[in-house]
Amino acid sequence: MNLAQQGLDAYQSHSNVQKTGGEEFNSPDNRPPSSSLMNTLNHDEVAEKASQHGSGSSDLFKSAMGFLNNNKSEHSEPLDEEHVTNSHRAAYGEGNAGSLSAGSMGSAAALETLKKFTSGSSGSSGGGSQTELISMAMAEASKLFDKSGGASSGNKQDAVNGAAMTVMKLLVQSKFGGGQTGGGNSGGLSGLMSLAAKFA
Repeated sequence: MNLAQQGLDAYQSHSNVQKTGGEEFNSPDNRPPSSSLMNTLNHDEVAEKASQHGSGSSDLFKSAMGFLNNNKSEHSEPLDEEHVTNSHRAAYGEGNAGSLSAGSMGSAAALETLKKFTSGSSGSSGGGSQTELISMAMAEASKLFDKSGGASSGNKQDAVNGAAMTVMKLLVQSKFGGGQTGGGNSGGLSGLMSLAAKFA
């Protein structure tokens, strides 16, 4: 268990106010937050939302959710912030997404989606839920892949997988375990906003 998680556990055991997550987030040490986060997601719903906004069938996005589920240990591995930032700059700042690997393209799409969410310009009519954040990131990755005519290596599935994993790492590592990115005392939006600011 890393120091950040230890600190979070210590905080939660001594505080009953404004926890960033619900009961499912306050998991015992042998069950990392990522596991309970995956359990709260409706995989079919995420895939369906992504297919509505992205390019590709729901199977493409269901496969990505399966990828997340099969690689839970990666959720809490540190995110390479510099790599994600550079990938985002290449894809969205320089219009050079085709030079990226599919996985890097997915990371860039995930960061673009996070920035839209935290700036309130995601085009979403409802609250920004985890389901929506992951589905929109996967959809963005699929569209970016098509728009750029493919990646330097890897396929569309790799791009969508990369976006899904990047968002999951952001969610887990921002200690955001609530159902909404906004609202009340969830603490989720402020956590994600401070995270997004690091990538500004």
